[in-house]
Amino acid sequence: MDRVKNFKSILIFVVLGIFAIALRVAYVDTSLWYDEACSWFTAKQAFPVGIIDNLMHIDLQHTPLYFFLLHFWMKIFGDSEAAIKSLSVIFSIGSVPLVYTATRKLTTKALSICATLLATVSPILIFFSAEARMYPMVIFLVMLSVNYLIDFENKNGIKSLIKLVIVNVLIPYTLVGGIFYNISLALCYGIYLFRAKRDQFFRYLKGLLTEVVLLIPYFILVGYYAKMRGLFVVKHEGPLVFFNVVDLFRNFFGIFIAPNPYWPEINPYVITVLFTIFVIVPCAYFIYGLVQGCKNSDKFLKVLYCIAFMNLGLAIVSSAFEISIFTVRYFLYLLPVFFILSVIGLAKRLSTKHFYAFIAIFVIAAISYNIQQINTIYHLKFYAFEAVRAEADELKFGKDDVVIMPLGADAPYYFRKTGSPKVFNFDFHKEVRNPYNSHFYDPDQQKLMDKPAKYGVIFDAVFEDTYFSNNMFNYFKQNVNDYVPSGRYVLVALYGGDVNAVVNLTDLRKSISSVQDIKDRCLQILLQKYIFDIGKILNLNFDLVNSYKKDNYTYFLFKKR
Repeated sequence: MDRVKNFKSILIFVVLGIFAIALRVAYVDTSLWYDEACSWFTAKQAFPVGIIDNLMHIDLQHTPLYFFLLHFWMKIFGDSEAAIKSLSVIFSIGSVPLVYTATRKLTTKALSICATLLATVSPILIFFSAEARMYPMVIFLVMLSVNYLIDFENKNGIKSLIKLVIVNVLIPYTLVGGIFYNISLALCYGIYLFRAKRDQFFRYLKGLLTEVVLLIPYFILVGYYAKMRGLFVVKHEGPLVFFNVVDLFRNFFGIFIAPNPYWPEINPYVITVLFTIFVIVPCAYFIYGLVQGCKNSDKFLKVLYCIAFMNLGLAIVSSAFEISIFTVRYFLYLLPVFFILSVIGLAKRLSTKHFYAFIAIFVIAAISYNIQQINTIYHLKFYAFEAVRAEADELKFGKDDVVIMPLGADAPYYFRKTGSPKVFNFDFHKEVRNPYNSHFYDPDQQKLMDKPAKYGVIFDAVFEDTYFSNNMFNYFKQNVNDYVPSGRYVLVALYGGDVNAVVNLTDLRKSISSVQDIKDRCLQILLQKYIFDIGKILNLNFDLVNSYKKDNYTYFLFKKR
């Protein structure tokens, strides 16, 4: 009998492993989108100084651990798309058994398998499983943390505490927002121990103090980021609205995820029968499971619910104050924990047949959706970034030609090889947001761009009959006009709605009646002025020979006279 049980257990794990690997490996060969190319660019810098310098002067939002690891990974395995993404796939696959072990420490084997199944087939976890970013790594670390937390709770052992402290230190160094997990864990678990297990509390407090000391460099870095971002000329964080929270749960628990899950959906959903069945219904089940699970009599289990919900609450508050953006990928590390807690709550309230029927339907539908989505994801990734390289190849561009991508130029992954066209090194959003940027602002402008007077500077620049600044003109002319030889080409590639920023100066001025308009539409006006100026500078030496729309991009092709 024991052999039969062991064989069944091994068979279940083998099947889960096959699904976990197969569903994730299918996404390894997709193109890199913009943020992934930024990962490559950061990780290829010199270790460690070059990577940290890039984060502190260009990125200004991420901690370095993932990039350190990716740096050495690329040295060993190269920088192809598959090589770069495979690091994340390994972390994603490794998270699946951690879901099982954590759940098994809390409840029955059957419920542990159910939670693991959900983590194995979850469409949003699979979508980001091959993402060349830090999200799969932080999911792995959080699941390790949950396992060590349970071990420390059960054993009160020093080894478990040391492991817990080490992993918890690594989490914020991997993802800036991971500190919300640390804070939630420290408060919820600390209060619980103080009330119920005073001796264990003092041992945990020593570990917590060690953790805080080890995180001092993190707090210094985040403080620096906060200072610099507070001076930004423009910000891209949109205001938090209730629909953003709805969108997070939709992507967490729905079988159909949003068409573009990188950013919060801004339009209300179209409620159809299929949307109701595959999004609203599973979301309702999982949320119901979380609510019911909170009523569990087990005090430690209640602490886990408290940690998860407090973490989410801190994320919402942070986004409300525009400290961070409330988007699913920044809080994806909570989803496996939510699956565990929801399964426990659902099993407690639903009949056995009802519970297993729901899990089975969800798993089968999710597998089917994931298989159908493979081609969609391939196209989504390709047309986000690599399509510009494909267009340059079709135009037979070489090393004497220049590609201009106003948004995305600082990570020229697809133009990295010898003989590729040159990508003009000016990422509009990252360059313009820095008030001290000498590529875009003159010295006199830089003195005011970190103050409210910046809106007046922009107003004056728009209404003066010259370029935005002498520095901008000289930087562009040197790197584009003077670089391209006669007879060769410049290709301007505008992604999606960015083409709406192509306006003539007369219309731009008509849309601005006061400095308040600049303040209300700062990023839009700066982009419109920038695109107008580069067209004006190009016209000094180039002729526009073609403009056309292809897939997600609008292209403007210029030839040097």
